[in-house]
Amino acid sequence: MTVEAENVIPNVPSPPDIKPSDPAPSQTSSESDQSHDLSRDPTDSSIEEGDDNEFVIRNSKVQECMSDRSTWYSKSKNYWKDVPSTIDGMLGGFGSITHADLCGSAQFLAKLYTGLNTNLAIDCGAGIGRVTKGLLLNIFDNVEMIDTCQEHLESAQEFMGDELFARVPVQHCCGLEDFKPKPDHYDLVWIQWVIIYLSDFDFIELLKRFKTSLKNDGYIVIKDNITYKGCEMDDADSSVTRSDYQLKQIFKRAGLELVVDTVQKHFPKELYKVKFYALR
Repeated sequence: MTVEAENVIPNVPSPPDIKPSDPAPSQTSSESDQSHDLSRDPTDSSIEEGDDNEFVIRNSKVQECMSDRSTWYSKSKNYWKDVPSTIDGMLGGFGSITHADLCGSAQFLAKLYTGLNTNLAIDCGAGIGRVTKGLLLNIFDNVEMIDTCQEHLESAQEFMGDELFARVPVQHCCGLEDFKPKPDHYDLVWIQWVIIYLSDFDFIELLKRFKTSLKNDGYIVIKDNITYKGCEMDDADSSVTRSDYQLKQIFKRAGLELVVDTVQKHFPKELYKVKFYALR
């Protein structure tokens, strides 16, 4: 089975009105509503292709925090344990954007329809299965889920319903930094709003592992916030939002080809800019 554009229909209710005055579900970027050339980050001019340093981010404070691996990952895990297992919880209290989010994702996947097999995908940072239910199971026969929070995964069956949940063959409860996928296994690896919790080194190594886990004609899709320049760290949950340039440097170090990228539309202007990247 291959995916056709008209088959990519998100399983969500009718959209609410999303007004520019709506508050953001995450820290906002002061440059998020401006148009810029994102191909080069002026704050990262010291990054050179082939640099073997474990960091792409050049901020010394962020490097120091990432180097303390135990603390870095325990903060994010503890943060998500206290988040309610609801759509609002998964989206930081702003569940109103879920329709625009899933529609944008469906439109992006439609760009990849030629030759895309639809047997098995994995939803990384799946939580209760918002994307698994609302997007991926409308396209793929089966979808694995991975999340660091057992409580959220345990809520997935009730959220998704028995019929859809029966098509989730495996739930992996572990951090992506420790996940070892099977080789030649997935048609699609979907990674949304979770890379902010990975150190540069673990992010690169994860992408290398996922590259080997792809079947022929498979894709890794990353959807996440980006800054205009440099990075922005939230010490409370050990998260770091990177620039478009920094992300593309990470993709290069992982040996991945960027097939297509685009910007999510119809989000409130106060939010970070959100981009999709299709890699293989």
